[in-house]
Amino acid sequence: MRVRCVRVAAAALLVVLAVLPAGCSKRENGQTFSHPNELTIALPEEPVSMDPLLLEGTLAYTIGDLLYTYLTNYDENGNVVPDVSDVPTPENGGVSDGGRRITFHLRHDVKWQDGTPLTSKDVVFTYRAIMNPNNAIPSRYGYDGILKVSAPDAYTVVVQLKQPFSPIIPQFFGGDSNYPILPEHVLGKYASINKVPFNEAPIGSGPYVLKSWTHGDRLVLTANPLYYRGKPAIERLTLPFIHDPATIVNELMTGEVDASFSLDASRISLLRDLAAHRAIVTPIPYFYALSFNTQDPALADADVRRALAMAIDRQAIVRKISHGVYDPRTGLRGLFTWAFDPNADHIPYDPQLAKRLLHGKHLQLQLTFPAGSEITTQLATAIAADEAAIGVTVTLKHDLREIFIAQDGPVMQGHYQISLYDYHSNYDPDAAWLLACAQRAPAGFNDARYCNPAVDRALQKASTVYGRSARSSLYRDVQTRLIGDLPYFFLCQGTEIDVIPSALQHFERPLLSPFNSVARWSLGGGGP
Repeated sequence: MRVRCVRVAAAALLVVLAVLPAGCSKRENGQTFSHPNELTIALPEEPVSMDPLLLEGTLAYTIGDLLYTYLTNYDENGNVVPDVSDVPTPENGGVSDGGRRITFHLRHDVKWQDGTPLTSKDVVFTYRAIMNPNNAIPSRYGYDGILKVSAPDAYTVVVQLKQPFSPIIPQFFGGDSNYPILPEHVLGKYASINKVPFNEAPIGSGPYVLKSWTHGDRLVLTANPLYYRGKPAIERLTLPFIHDPATIVNELMTGEVDASFSLDASRISLLRDLAAHRAIVTPIPYFYALSFNTQDPALADADVRRALAMAIDRQAIVRKISHGVYDPRTGLRGLFTWAFDPNADHIPYDPQLAKRLLHGKHLQLQLTFPAGSEITTQLATAIAADEAAIGVTVTLKHDLREIFIAQDGPVMQGHYQISLYDYHSNYDPDAAWLLACAQRAPAGFNDARYCNPAVDRALQKASTVYGRSARSSLYRDVQTRLIGDLPYFFLCQGTEIDVIPSALQHFERPLLSPFNSVARWSLGGGGP
């Protein structure tokens, strides 16, 4: 699982490739770089650890993709592909015992950055570290359905499930997981990994090595000569911590910054006009949604939630605020991806019917949202204005993003009425992390504290079958019931906006992470 942002927010997170200030060399199309094999990547926040098991959301997969490896991953088309393991299937014998036994066969040429071979012992250790109650792991969803993980030999891993769980392959150290493989020979001696030297000076197996971490300033990474796919062409990555999104965009305009990831849609016209750059717009498993706290007395009635939803002209406000980039018709696709039912979400904009559903009630509600994103702030303001038109007073409250998403924060602890958030889902359409009764916050990420036994049964059944057709049918039922109950109102599907220099080659459209293809990047003459 891609844990938290709630699984991770895109719109406020700006990741930028910038040039170093001195010693620039001229490249094609007017693009300059400090060195042909160097890039600087600005991060909007500083990680608290170099161990992705202790991180959440975008920072987790950024550190994971740069420093570590996974068993499998996704390609840009959503196919599960090998990383350090083959892809188990029923055809190759990797999925057996009715879907309860998953066997991974590891490559023999993968090494940790200290030269030690990566083996099945490391995979078993990392699984046990995730399940260790002494470790501050943000979520164990998916891993908690495993009965046993064993290593019959140095390059074979066998996962025995309590029951069939079709998302297990992309979730078990795969493309839908924030959790990469960790080194047993370094971390196995500790009772807890929460506070160990490794968290400041990690030993990974990925394409880059951490050279230095200057707290409050930057990370510096260098290409890993032992990386199993070959040393990356870009020799050095510098990641300064730049917290102000406007500063990053201004530096992109002035040429102080080469490229940026997960940009705010409010500047799309300007970004598309930048010389010597390409703007890449990709619909991804992100979605903006209102979460209604169903345990709040004012919002416990589904008719009240429906009235609040029908008061919002999402078509108009989303298209205006996102400049046509976000799609208000496909919010559910941001959660259900390939199982999306375009006919499920039929909630119209109808303020008159909304008033009738309220039966003359004059509600006073609070809308909570994370600070730092211009898009989020504009959406919240527009929503409050639409609610005022049906006699509902909505006051706005914003928190720092790290407070908003925190385990002890207002949303996870239920100290809110309505929240607005840009959720980051998985590519696999298993939506139990957001909808299942057992995942009600703070036990999971079901912020609305929604529980429908019929939805639970459909989610459970969908996770036990491996065919897309059968799963899609079950997820269509879930979507229909979800819109009927309306614990969440899906405003739109999110879109990744990446602006890269024309000279950056082999950058792949990000299915979940723009860093997924980092090992293959190179600075050439402007090809794709």
